[in-house]
Amino acid sequence: MKRLSIITFQFYRLLLLYNIAFTILALFLLLFNAASLNAGIFVFAKVIGFTCAVALHYFFSAKENYFYFRNAGYGMRRMFVSAFAIDLSICISLITITKIILYAGLYLKG
Repeated sequence: MKRLSIITFQFYRLLLLYNIAFTILALFLLLFNAASLNAGIFVFAKVIGFTCAVALHYFFSAKENYFYFRNAGYGMRRMFVSAFAIDLSICISLITITKIILYAGLYLKG
């Protein structure tokens, strides 16, 4: 299990730049509509962002990187699902932290 987590983080590191860009874009779009921070739209944006990141990575640099993961004994579908689980857990923690900060700011104002 330890080896799978290390391999998954190595794969997720390849997609990290794309995911950060989509996360920041989704946060800006949602924070400009700060009256209602809809978590469902943010999660949907993360799913679309992750799918686009995987597609961009697949079309531009997949051939060089995928042999490493396949030779380690892990299928690419498993790597995609594991990386998506990491991305979704980061997304949920960002939503939770943002909601706590917004509610705390609202109640501390008075």
